[in-house]
Amino acid sequence: MLSGSQVEELEKALRALEAKVGEREMALAEAETKLAERDRALAETEALLQAREKVIDAMRKQPAAQAGAAINPEEMAALGKLKEELDRQEASMKEQRAAIKEREEFLEQSEASLFEKMQAQQEQETEIEQQREDLKRAMLKAGLIKEEPKGPMEKA
Repeated sequence: MLSGSQVEELEKALRALEAKVGEREMALAEAETKLAERDRALAETEALLQAREKVIDAMRKQPAAQAGAAINPEEMAALGKLKEELDRQEASMKEQRAAIKEREEFLEQSEASLFEKMQAQQEQETEIEQQREDLKRAMLKAGLIKEEPKGPMEKA
């Protein structure tokens, strides 16, 4: 059987756990916001990349006669640099997608862990309340305390 001080200590521990849960929920919401921002930035970059690829494809398909003459070396160098940049951005986007996937998996694991901890906390809270009631009944039975007068019911 638990003493009154043990019950109080357990209640303090429960309040501390509740505070930690609240902090973690706030951190989780913040992380979700950051992920949403990164998703938007990624979508914008992806759209830009697709537009650039369309421009390059159109230029490649354009006959030399329509271009006025053969493409000069400066234009070829510029196109080459643009292609390199597009390739670099594509690789960067793939890395970002992998990082986002990893973060989403972490968030899912964290949410599951948090849910399990909250369930355990609720179960522990119920056990403590039951032990408190058992202790009160035992103390009443032993004559250590007197039954409290039943006043008007408090409104919830």
